[in-house]
Amino acid sequence: MRFKAPVTPVLRIATFNAENFYMLLDRDYSPVEFAALSNVEYLAMNTSIFNSNKDLDKIADIARTILSEDFDFVALCEVGGMESLVNFNRYFLEDRYECHLHEENSRRGIFVGALVRQGKFTRVSARNMQGDFSRNLLRVSLTAGTVAMQFFVVHLKSLLGQDLGIEKRIKEVAELSAMVRLRNCVVLGDFNGILIRGEQQFEYEPFLALPFRDVLEARAVPPGSRFTHYYFRGGPSFNQLDYIFCSNDIDILDGGTMADAIPVNFEERSRLPSDHIFLKATIRPN
Repeated sequence: MRFKAPVTPVLRIATFNAENFYMLLDRDYSPVEFAALSNVEYLAMNTSIFNSNKDLDKIADIARTILSEDFDFVALCEVGGMESLVNFNRYFLEDRYECHLHEENSRRGIFVGALVRQGKFTRVSARNMQGDFSRNLLRVSLTAGTVAMQFFVVHLKSLLGQDLGIEKRIKEVAELSAMVRLRNCVVLGDFNGILIRGEQQFEYEPFLALPFRDVLEARAVPPGSRFTHYYFRGGPSFNQLDYIFCSNDIDILDGGTMADAIPVNFEERSRLPSDHIFLKATIRPN
């Protein structure tokens, strides 16, 4: 009998900044009860002035993308806690995913989280990485087939503040670069800056020196066509702030951004689920 080598699974992954994704309810609802709620009734359940619930139609749009693409792993930024993530999975994703999120290191109450497909991986564990970060930094350890992988979900310091957040990002990038594994590792999320090689902001250079490839770079997408974020104050500005970086030993089979309609002004942008768009990749670890 000939020995058959184990097949390494192909993984469909994505990252998305869901922009203030709160989905807080006043009690537990059955799926039928929840489906009968109006958007007005649902929004009234969260009385926060600053952290209001996200509209149901926008949440439904996000869910349609995840379900139609059949992702195995989704990194999400700006999630309003574990309750919001669990409610999203239950009422919109048919409980297809395990939810991972640690509510640490966020003054705004927005966190990074991960959705991991049920039954896809033989082992799953997650922990919040300690460090001087603006938001929580989540490490998810996964075993797929015979391969152990690590996913780091990040949301680095924004460009707000007197120094545009540069000093803080310098520290965050240094800590991130020191902790990531260099084999079978994926680092993804909102980096809040430009990491396109040749156009990068200087604070990201320690990370770019590591043996990782940006999915859009690997797919030969021209730098001028790489954008994941819409911004309209002071005129339209589209930039790539969200990235999927894979260590060099991972095969990047496919990938790209997901934009159905590109807004031409802030009003059109405000009707979209987020000011960011999905970035996806199909990968094969080795």
